[in-house]
Amino acid sequence: MPGKGVIRVDDQDIIFVLTKEDVLECARMKGIPEEAITDDVLRQVRKGVDSGLECWSEVVMTAIDFALKS
Repeated sequence: MPGKGVIRVDDQDIIFVLTKEDVLECARMKGIPEEAITDDVLRQVRKGVDSGLECWSEVVMTAIDFALKS
């Protein structure tokens, strides 16, 4: 599961961190060998995540709604 190798961050203001290891774990889950995840692939993944999270505030608001309902 992604996030298994959690990096401890003392700053409690940080809500979300995605590491290279998380990307590699996702690749392994898809049966993609680690060697295929080059620096260029990581750069492209970073761009994709950045653009995919342009609506991050909607994701956070939905998460807040779910959290308050439980």
